[in-house]
Amino acid sequence: MADTRTTHVTYYGPDQDNIGPFRTLLVFTLLMVTAPISLYFMSKTIVFEGLFDVDPQAANIYGAIVAVVTIHLVLALAVYVLYGDDLGFRTVAPPPSKKKD
Repeated sequence: MADTRTTHVTYYGPDQDNIGPFRTLLVFTLLMVTAPISLYFMSKTIVFEGLFDVDPQAANIYGAIVAVVTIHLVLALAVYVLYGDDLGFRTVAPPPSKKKD
C-alpha cells in the first residue's frame, strides 16, 4: 500500500531582529561598490580633465585618490553605524505619556 501521509514543511521567515543590520550591511556593501567607481570616473572626466584641464595620466591618479578616499569614508561610516546599532545607540525613545487631569 502506498504511503498517503503528507509531509509538513515549515517555512521559517526571516528573523525580524536580523533584518535591520542585514539591510544596513547591504546598503553599505552597495555603497562600497558603486560610490568609488562612479566618483572615480566623474571626478576624472568632469572635474580634473574638464574643469582643471589636467592631462589624462595625472587625472587617472587624482581620480584614484578620490576613489580611495571615498572607500575609506564609506567604510568608516559603515563601522560607525553598525557599531552604534550593536551598542543600542539607535534605540527609539518611548512616546511621551499623556497626563490625565
